Amino acid sequence: MGKLIDNRNKCPLGREKCMTSKRRRWMSTFLLLSISLIFTACTGITSLTVQQSYRSVAAKTLPVVVQVNTVDILSQEVPEVDGWDFFFPDPDGETPSEERQFRTQGLGSGVIVEREDHLYYVITNNHVVGEADEVSVTLHDGRIFPAELIGKDERRDLALLSFSAPESELPTVRYGDSDTLRQGDLVVAVGNPFGYSGTVTSGVISGLHRSGPTDISDFIQTDAAINQGNSGGALVDLQGRLVGINTWITTPTGGSIGLGFAIPVNSVRVVIRQLIDNGEVAYGWLGVSIADALPDLVASLGEETSAGAIVTNVYLDSPAFAAGIRPGDIILQIGRKSINNADNLIQAVSDLLVSSENSFIILRDGEEIELTVTIAERNSDDAIRSRSELFWPGLRLYPLTDYILQDLEISAENGIVVLGVDRGTPAENAGFESGDIITALDGERILSLDDFYRGLNRDDSTASDVTVVREGEELKLTLGPAVVD
Repeated sequence: MGKLIDNRNKCPLGREKCMTSKRRRWMSTFLLLSISLIFTACTGITSLTVQQSYRSVAAKTLPVVVQVNTVDILSQEVPEVDGWDFFFPDPDGETPSEERQFRTQGLGSGVIVEREDHLYYVITNNHVVGEADEVSVTLHDGRIFPAELIGKDERRDLALLSFSAPESELPTVRYGDSDTLRQGDLVVAVGNPFGYSGTVTSGVISGLHRSGPTDISDFIQTDAAINQGNSGGALVDLQGRLVGINTWITTPTGGSIGLGFAIPVNSVRVVIRQLIDNGEVAYGWLGVSIADALPDLVASLGEETSAGAIVTNVYLDSPAFAAGIRPGDIILQIGRKSINNADNLIQAVSDLLVSSENSFIILRDGEEIELTVTIAERNSDDAIRSRSELFWPGLRLYPLTDYILQDLEISAENGIVVLGVDRGTPAENAGFESGDIITALDGERILSLDDFYRGLNRDDSTASDVTVVREGEELKLTLGPAVVD
């Protein structure tokens, strides 16, 4: 018969060591449980904090976002037809007619941005207002006020409205700084999609400096849901500060797929001030044509940068030329604003005040140079085009890359290719044509864009002898600037 052995109080390490080991296990378990509880509590606090932030943003923003209601009145002649005339029309075709009006309604969003006593200003998109005959705004509390159009900025797709609320104390939006935005920042969109007033959606800044359908194109991209009716509404940060005006979406379905775009508030503020003060917008003018800093172009210029806007042509009577900016320069910065691409430069210059002096940082021959430019007022497109003889030199050039050689089906070992010649410019007058290969300037071989622009800019007042190859034949052309009156 076997013996029953009791091992409950026996330990191979000894009683004291076993008790110490048990205490350590209990302490470890206690610490793990404590950490788990703390983590759970912190997670709950974080979630609660985020929720409170969104509630706070909604509470601040909803009262300053309005619904913009528009009515287009169309007049049309319609025949006066009674029952007898319908079945037995006049054989001579002389049916009397009358003019009737048809009302077409539309809606969008807007943001209350400024006030003067009891006059309130609302910014919205130009495409929301269009050519409407009647405009009104509906506040978040449901009250409706007739609105008046103060002015438009069609190039940026903005319009400013005003309405009077003499017995009200309405809030205005707080402004943020769109230049400080970074990808990944949390944002909230507020508007009236499909007429659902006061709709709040959230997302992040998906991208910056995006191109779009407007002349002045430098948009904030967000994945916050934006739909029809959101146009003109607010894009705000988590402090409820306005950072953009929601303007358009990319979608194959007509609804949001997370690709929404807003006009940066820093540009919007420039427009608001000008429309309030003058009723119209004066655009800054630099007087250059530009291209993105593509790797092939930058390398052919002998520079090292992935940002900036390359100057390809300059008006001889422009602020740019007067300040010393020349074809082949790369504009990197205006004031404190970095220039990322061509669209970015267009918006930055358009935002500059007419007659203001501004610091420009350009890249030339591997060195950053600071120039002071006095901005002029931009004339109409027709007026600018009428001065094409001053557009220097009037060429669109590209290095001879393998892709260019294959795409244009040309064979050349050295030189640069003419992709385009602008009408009425010195280059067209000299006889340049698209597809020409520039191989020499004033007797010096041209192997890169840097070679060409260096030679061209050596003396702005004299003509240059340019050698080109066209369809296998070598030609001599004389390229010289027009005389500025």
